[in-house]
Amino acid sequence: MTFKAGESGNPTGRPKGIIDKRTEWRELLQSHAKDLIKTLVDEAKAGDSTALRLCIERLLPRSKADNSIHFELPEGRLDSGDNMLQIAHDITAAVASGQLSIEEAEKFAAFIDRQRNVIKNAEWQQRNEIADAESKKYWDERLKKTDRVSG
Repeated sequence: MTFKAGESGNPTGRPKGIIDKRTEWRELLQSHAKDLIKTLVDEAKAGDSTALRLCIERLLPRSKADNSIHFELPEGRLDSGDNMLQIAHDITAAVASGQLSIEEAEKFAAFIDRQRNVIKNAEWQQRNEIADAESKKYWDERLKKTDRVSG
């Protein structure tokens, strides 16, 4: 059976009172949690590497790798011509010296480019808001003059 675009395959939704299997299993295990954990710890102590790994992963969750890039930016605006050239030069020098991988340099350059676009878009929006306010003020004044002449 094919569904029509924009139409749910289950318009009435999930019936009320249906319990998710995982929730049901979790509730079933909950009453045995202490015994299960004690057994797991005992097996880990006895040398079971899988049990040991499970215990360690619960105690010390995997940390995320630090993918941050430490990079000095020139003073002033990111979108100024001189600064754009300086940043491009510095990124290239960092790749050449091994401070940054090519992938890191590409990510950083893309990040800087997005920031420049945010700046451009914000300035464009500000100019439009000023122009709109000035236009409204102009037309309001024209309307007042017309009202005075006709009134």
